[in-house]
Amino acid sequence: MSVTRGMGRVGKLSLALAFVLGSLSLAPRMATAGEEDDLQRQIETQRAGVNDLDRLDDLRATTDEITMLRTWLDEAWNLRSKHEYDQVREVLDRCIAQAELVRQKISAAKLRSQAQKREATVNELRAKITATKKALQDTQVKKKALEEPTT
Repeated sequence: MSVTRGMGRVGKLSLALAFVLGSLSLAPRMATAGEEDDLQRQIETQRAGVNDLDRLDDLRATTDEITMLRTWLDEAWNLRSKHEYDQVREVLDRCIAQAELVRQKISAAKLRSQAQKREATVNELRAKITATKKALQDTQVKKKALEEPTT
């Protein structure tokens, strides 16, 4: 028994169109030249961003992460040359997340350094206050000793 027996011409065409569109969405995607160029631009843009991150990392807190990011970008470039575009996109997504991790670690390292400097300043001031208090007490003891009548 045919499924399409009770359908009109428009219904049959709609069903055929649905099958064609469904099969196209399941077929492996072929990249166009524009898509390949777009992936190449994304890789090159992220490489430039890695250089910027490296310059920002003056405390050298993320050298391992930056090296990993460069390795992944090289991997994306190799996959692009092999026309593995879906894998290139996956690697680029991973690179974006890694770049964000690097930014966060750089910020944390700078804030940690700033906090350590401020803590050192506070410790120096506390030592000065302690020394000043001791000097004041010594002076008060000397003053009392001088003011007492000698008998």
